Amino acid sequence: MKVPESVLGVKKWECEVVSNHNVATFIKEFVVRLPKGEHLNFTSGGYIQIDIPKYDITYSGYDIEERFRGDWDKFKMWDLTCKNTEETIRAYSMANYPAEGDIVMLNVRIATPPFDRQHGGFMKVPPGISSSYIFSLKPGDKVMVSGPYGEFHPLLDTEREMLYIGGGAGMAPLRSHILHLLKTLKITDRKISYWYGARSKNEIFYEEDFRALEKTFPNFSFHIALSDPLPEDKWTGPVGFIHNVIFDNYLKNHEAPEDIEYYMCGPGPMAKAVEKMLYDLGVPRNMLMFDDFGG
Repeated sequence: MKVPESVLGVKKWECEVVSNHNVATFIKEFVVRLPKGEHLNFTSGGYIQIDIPKYDITYSGYDIEERFRGDWDKFKMWDLTCKNTEETIRAYSMANYPAEGDIVMLNVRIATPPFDRQHGGFMKVPPGISSSYIFSLKPGDKVMVSGPYGEFHPLLDTEREMLYIGGGAGMAPLRSHILHLLKTLKITDRKISYWYGARSKNEIFYEEDFRALEKTFPNFSFHIALSDPLPEDKWTGPVGFIHNVIFDNYLKNHEAPEDIEYYMCGPGPMAKAVEKMLYDLGVPRNMLMFDDFGG
């Protein structure tokens, strides 16, 4: 049995929370710092594991930025509670890239119970054990983190075009890939595009980072599609699910979509729709790399 190379360098640390703030309505950017003198030698696209202790949490104690509180009020998020009776471990893809130093940055979406629209409330099932815990953490808190793990890395020994597709917290490993490819490796001889799907304008994050890269790297482009823009968004960009937008605005007129490397991370329904679209276009299965985070 061959042990993946990435597992050989796995270590475990007690890390300190640096920041934990919302970047979208239900997604936090969670950053921890490794102990002084320690290094996380990882390849972009890797993941870590975080220990989830026993706890009893009420959502009313969460720090949520003002601009996102309207939806938290609307869905009565503050009434939720979560109790974890057994220590466990969960995996999260890293949003940081190696040059950002000895930190771990995650994009964590709160996993709520299914919403019962008929009764206007959540179904009586527990929320996500790990996301409820991470949302409760504050700067200065300590967490146990191990890593690095993972095999979802960009292929560097080809000159093929690279097309990234993301949605929700699937942003994390794709940000890690793209910033490493451009800011560290300074790749200019491969066409790279990133297509990100969100519900409304409030769910877009890191746009400034990618717009700055567009200005510096002519070979890179960033595209956003909103599936359900609000009137106040005054959105003039593409509307619809991201796979349809990619097809209509790019792939249907592409000379050879089967020659592109596709990298994907996002919610299950999005992943299935993208897979079908690429299959219908005749793209070989081995040209699609994805980080299946189960979200």
